[in-house]
Amino acid sequence: MDFWDVFWTLVIWIPLILLWGFALVDLFASSHPGLAKVLWAIAIIFLPIIGVILYFALRPSHEETYNVASARQVGPSDSDDIARLADMNERGILGDADFARIVTTMYR
Repeated sequence: MDFWDVFWTLVIWIPLILLWGFALVDLFASSHPGLAKVLWAIAIIFLPIIGVILYFALRPSHEETYNVASARQVGPSDSDDIARLADMNERGILGDADFARIVTTMYR
């Protein structure tokens, strides 16, 4: 094996194979509908270089693709719930035993 064989293997072929594998793993981890996954898989497998480039260029953003929950919570947080329960306890709507039971079940 001469220098150019090693060069082509290490610099060109291995990175292309890794990109091809990453594209397939990313595709099957995404929430694309079934037909879209099949079409993208065909494009990636049968057009390895062009299919991979197109897939990575045209895929939706990370949050849309993987249904990643936003860091912002829409509903009330646990501290808001505990404050509301403590207020109900102080007003006598909720007994001490019930307050303690609800708060402990929130953190199980």
